[in-house]
This record gives sequence, C-alpha cells and structure tokens, in this order.
Amino acid sequence: MFIRKSVAKNLDGTKRIYFQLAECVRVNGKPRNRVVVSLGRADDQATQRKMQMMAESLMKATQGFELVSLADDLKADYGKEFGPFLVFKRLFSELGFDNILKSHLGELATDFDVVEALFNMMLNRLTSPGSKRQLNLWEQEVEGVKNFDLHQYYRALDYLIDRKDRVEKDVFFQMRDLFHTELDIVLFDTTSLVYYGDKNDGTDEAPEDEQLLARGFSKARRSDLKQVIVGVVMSKQGIPLCHEVWSGNTNDVKCFSNVVEDLKKKYGLAKIILVGDRGMISKKNIQALESSGFEYILGYRMRTISATERAKVLSQANLRKLKNSELEYKEVTYQDQRLVVCYNGERAEKDKAHRERDVERLKEKLKSSKSIKQLISNPATRKFIKVDESKTLATLDEEKIKADELYDGIFVLTTNTKFSCVQVVERYKDLWQIEAAFRSLKSELEVGPIYHFKDRRIRAHIMICFLAFCMRVALYKKLKIYFKKESFSFTSLIRDLGALQAINLSIKDKPVKIRTELREGATHIFRAIGMRPPNRIMHSELENVVIRLTN
Repeated sequence: MFIRKSVAKNLDGTKRIYFQLAECVRVNGKPRNRVVVSLGRADDQATQRKMQMMAESLMKATQGFELVSLADDLKADYGKEFGPFLVFKRLFSELGFDNILKSHLGELATDFDVVEALFNMMLNRLTSPGSKRQLNLWEQEVEGVKNFDLHQYYRALDYLIDRKDRVEKDVFFQMRDLFHTELDIVLFDTTSLVYYGDKNDGTDEAPEDEQLLARGFSKARRSDLKQVIVGVVMSKQGIPLCHEVWSGNTNDVKCFSNVVEDLKKKYGLAKIILVGDRGMISKKNIQALESSGFEYILGYRMRTISATERAKVLSQANLRKLKNSELEYKEVTYQDQRLVVCYNGERAEKDKAHRERDVERLKEKLKSSKSIKQLISNPATRKFIKVDESKTLATLDEEKIKADELYDGIFVLTTNTKFSCVQVVERYKDLWQIEAAFRSLKSELEVGPIYHFKDRRIRAHIMICFLAFCMRVALYKKLKIYFKKESFSFTSLIRDLGALQAINLSIKDKPVKIRTELREGATHIFRAIGMRPPNRIMHSELENVVIRLTN
C-alpha cells in the first residue's frame, strides 16, 4: 500500500487535491491502482493530523525504524573546527615531516606521542597562535587533535631542540627535493623578535647558559625590550630551507657570515649565489663569501660612497629601461666593485613627497619645540637640521635637504657574478619574496612576541614556527598550481577552511557526528591538495530514523 494524491478540477478551473490510501492489484493480468480509503483534502488540517497519527502508529509497529522528536530527542552537544586539521595533517605527512621527526624522536621512551604534540603546536601556530599555556584550551576546540598536558608540550620542545641540527638538515633537503628547488641562488634576511616576558626579572643579564635575550637594534622599534634575531634562508622560488637564531645584540653582518659558513659546512653547498639586503654588506662578509667560493648579489649602502664621487655614481645619466618594468639601470665600477645603480621614477616621487612632509613637520617642531635634545635624538628630524656650536639653536639645513634629493628612487646593488645587469636586478627582486615571507611569519603565524625565557625553549618555539611556515608555503604553492594564472585570496580560502566544523549531536542519547557544509574556498583547498572531504555524516549509531518536526 502507498499514499497517493488525487487531483480534481473545479468548474472555475481551480484544483482540489486529496490524499488516498491505495494498493496495487492485477486486473486481467495488468497492474492497477485501487483506492482503499480516501483520507481527505490535502489542505485540510484535520487530514494532516490524521496522516501524522497514522505514520506514527506505523513507525511504532515497525522495528526497523525509530521515531524521533526534533524538539525532545535531538541535542547538539558541541561543534569543533575541523578543516585546518584535515588539510595540514595531510601536508605534514606529504612533506615528510612526520617521518623525519619519528626517525629522530622514535627512540625516546616517553609516555606520550612526541610527534603528535609537535604537530599540535604547529597547527596552533597556523590557525590560532597563542602561548603554550593556552594550548590545552585550544585543544578542546579542534576536532581530531590529541590532548596533552602542558608539561608534555614543554618536554616535546626540549626533545626537538636537542635534535635541531639533524632535523633541520633533513627538512632542508626534503623541501629542496619535493619542490625541485635549484640551489644556485638562495635568499637571506633577518628580523628581530621582542621578548614580552617578565621585565623585572631581578637581573639585567641572563644566566650563563641563557644568552639569546639581549637588547639591540630593534626593527620593531622596541629598544626598551630584549629580543632575539631570526634569519631565514629561502630558495629563489620562495621555498623556506632553513633558519637560525642569534642573540638580540647580533648585527646583520655577523648573522650573514654565520649563514655562509652553515651553507657550506652543514648543507654542503659549495657554489651558490647568495642574495641579501644592504644590512649584510661589509668587507668581512664579502671576503667570507669569496673565500667560500660563493657569488653574491647584495644591496649596497649608498651613503658609504665618498661624498666627492656620490653625485657621479648615483646620477641618472646613461640609464637604460628594464623591459616590462618601471625600473631603469646602469652599471658602474667603484673601488674595484661592480655596482648596478637602479632608478624607479614612481618611487622617486614618493620619496620626494615623503621628504617634503617631513620638512614641513620639522618646521613646525622648530617653532614649538623648546628642547633641541628632543630634535637631535630623533633620526627622522636630525638629518635635516643643523645645530650651532653652543647647541642652543637648531635650524633647517638646506644643504642636507638638497643632498637628500640625490637618493630619490635610487637603490644600488653590488655583485661578483657574471650576470647581466638585468639578471642581477631580477635576482635581487626575488629577495622581496623573503621579506613578504617574514611578514607572514611574524603576523600570520605570530612567531612573536616571545614569552619563553630559556634559550632552548626560545629556539624550539621558533623552530615550530618555521616548520609551520613550511606547511603554509606548501599549501600556497599547491593553490598557485590549482588556480594556474587566476588570482586568489589565500586569507579568504583559509577562512573558509576554518569554517568547516565537526558537529557532535546526540539523538535519543545515541551519538551522531556530522560536518558543516563546505564553503567554496574550502572546496578549492581540498581539490588543490587532492584530498576528498569527509562525508557529511561522519559517524552515527542510528540507522533508520524518522524525525517528528513538531511536538
């Protein structure tokens, strides 16, 4: 038997719809429908109640089905973020990080899974960066992650940093091989990360074995705080290869020389071109590069050119246009060094406008300021003023303002390669990738501020951030291949992925787990990494259920 609808027409052309209980019979060997009973009009409330009662009585009489009240029997226990765990767990395995860590940590006789604890910290960096003390709260909001005690996370950090060199060396060659990265050119840059721990620790100096935290030149403009210096080496394709951490008072020149030594000894790279900004240039660094057999392309400090030759070297005469670019360039020789002088007209206009604003503000400060010390202590103002011998009067220095015009839109490179000027400029532009990577490393992964005090923990924390950054870059590269030449917003895609949740329900006290619907960005990410999204119903202990929508 079955329910069917019967339609009848009124004289005015409108229709009447009836529900009927019918059965299929054979008449003269042919199947026919026979009405057993008419249940009434479909738009009649009494008919609707009669059919509901009939359906419920049938459900109760049938053992294969269970009647559930939506209001009384269905409960939503909680929802947890699920999308990022699925995707980054897949990448953690594809990049071989799980096998690398297991190979170096597998011999430990621990009462917890060290590799899973390290993955949790990486995933936390990628999705909801916070202190280690917040990890236990974060765990409760993420589907799929294992739970660990706080002391186990700290132990995992200590185990990792004890094996840093071995792990990082494996990661270096793994990233090189997976992305078919040519190491003929590598890019290097540094940044400073401030320490926001207890400032009043009772001593100005760290213990003998705690030498990382120190005051130095702060790129975050927080010279009042201790800091550490982090350097990252990347391929010209933007693939992170390795990182290093130095004391907060280490200058870029020393960092650079250390990296050169590591690239040769630790990673066995004997012939590469190293690209860095002008903070890396010094006679010692140049000598270290050349003695190591490395070639280089470095930013050059324009103000180190002698005042008598500066105008000639930086003049805009004989500039040539760089194809498909706003840049113009020329090659000069200065003190036996090959220099490539580059000029950007658009940047020159911005530099000019910026200087004019600074001068106007300085004029106002000269009128209102009662403290010359305040003016000369500010680098933004002192370069355009002159102070009399008694240091009681400050005025605008028109000669300095005029001299500053020489640098508008100019940057200079030095190299010992045999590249053409065009190739030198193009390779240096690749360095912008690592600068963008640092912005990502510091903002999106929130590698800083640092709250750890011990050297080991600081180094381990930064290594966790570096490995998380490798996974982020791997996802970005896959998305670029997936979208081909189409533009896409990585941030929006990640936001859509984060919206994928696992919802835990209980129906008549029986657990049911479902996922939320996929947003467009999450769908793209799953396709880009070649991964099938989870089923809508992820787990259920119910089979045949009929839900009553009303009480």
